[in-house]
Amino acid sequence: MNNPYFALCCGSSGTTIEPAAASWQRQELHQLIFGETSLISTPERQLITEVPTTAADEPCLGFMLAAAAKLSPAPWLLLLAADARLTPGAVENLKQLCRPSQTRQLVVGRAWRLPTDQFSDGSISLDQERCNNAIATYGQLDNPSLISWILLPKQALVHVPAAIGASPEQSVGWLVDQAHIMGWPVLEASSAIPLLRPSKPKVSQGSAPEERPRCTGVVLPFKPGAPRLSLLLAAPEDQLDQLSERLAPAASLPWEVIARADLLDAFPSSTAAAWNSALADARGDLVWPLSIHLPPLALIAVLLKTFDAPWVDLVQLAWRLGDHHHPAEDPYRVEPGCLVGQRNWLQRMDGFNEQMTAREALLDLRERAQHRGASVKRLPLEFSRH
Repeated sequence: MNNPYFALCCGSSGTTIEPAAASWQRQELHQLIFGETSLISTPERQLITEVPTTAADEPCLGFMLAAAAKLSPAPWLLLLAADARLTPGAVENLKQLCRPSQTRQLVVGRAWRLPTDQFSDGSISLDQERCNNAIATYGQLDNPSLISWILLPKQALVHVPAAIGASPEQSVGWLVDQAHIMGWPVLEASSAIPLLRPSKPKVSQGSAPEERPRCTGVVLPFKPGAPRLSLLLAAPEDQLDQLSERLAPAASLPWEVIARADLLDAFPSSTAAAWNSALADARGDLVWPLSIHLPPLALIAVLLKTFDAPWVDLVQLAWRLGDHHHPAEDPYRVEPGCLVGQRNWLQRMDGFNEQMTAREALLDLRERAQHRGASVKRLPLEFSRH
């Protein structure tokens, strides 16, 4: 174990930890396991069996943080659910968040739930392509109120009330409150740090959702040198060059235009096919499907800022046609140009249904994404369709 970026801290009570711990071991992650288990110590794994517990028989958060500060050489601690698997991409992105120059901050995230049979051979978390395919096929993203991991600096928050348990779900409220008191950024990073857990029992209908953590920002997937936003332009071929120039009047803008010919007069569903073709070449972490009606450039800047907030996977805009205003809250209609989303969400949904018209394809994609856990921000700003 060479100079680890973070120590993985986990309590063993209440959940069988051994299957997940086997995957952490194969990834050679530095582990601090608190509580009684059948695990054995290794150079990467330290077992702390004598642990004070809460009334719910969960290891105490204060003891875990204090012990980790003494036992781990890593500057950051990752509090992790006992059945969670880290994907290879998650590990690499966590290392970026743990850079030595990084200021103190608290980072939280949700998990993708997969059917339990996807974990049967124990190797799913070792292959990023397999992880991506499993998420795209089966994944259900947890509600924002259910946090599966928390990243925090070592030796920063040790004076914890004894009643607070060490699991991320139990400790996140207190940790977020303390981070706000100290003026730290509190970031939500579910998109950048994909994490897997077995499917949980369904919550009964009518139960009230718990409060989501009060985050101040978000960590999105990003590749250096790539644009922030990809505009997917579907329009008649004779208008493509003119419309593209209007969308990108300068080369230094943080977005790209990917234009495809739309044979709408001959094929009513060709807009969805053109968007899919453009999506395959998109490099931005955000994607905006457009047709011949273009947004003002100032609206692009507003949208980029909107996605800097937590819990925003898709954005739906209001729209106007003449004197008719249509609200962003409409559950049954989405006009072309009125839906923007994170690229990984659109790709996980396998893009746009090419058997549908543009409106139908956008509504279908939004509904499928919401069913899989995507959060939709309704933005009252109008998209004019003159």
